[in-house]
Amino acid sequence: MAIEIRELVIKTTIVERSSDSPVAAAPQALKDEILAACRQLVLNLLRERRER
Repeated sequence: MAIEIRELVIKTTIVERSSDSPVAAAPQALKDEILAACRQLVLNLLRERRER
């Protein structure tokens, strides 16, 4: 059985806790970090699937 992923959409809400938090200072950096982690997870899953 083949599984094809054409698009992965992750929706999230980032809550700003305080103005001095690192998240408030760089929300785009946090989004980029989350996206990179998700990409790595998907690539690892695909690689593991091919190795079987």
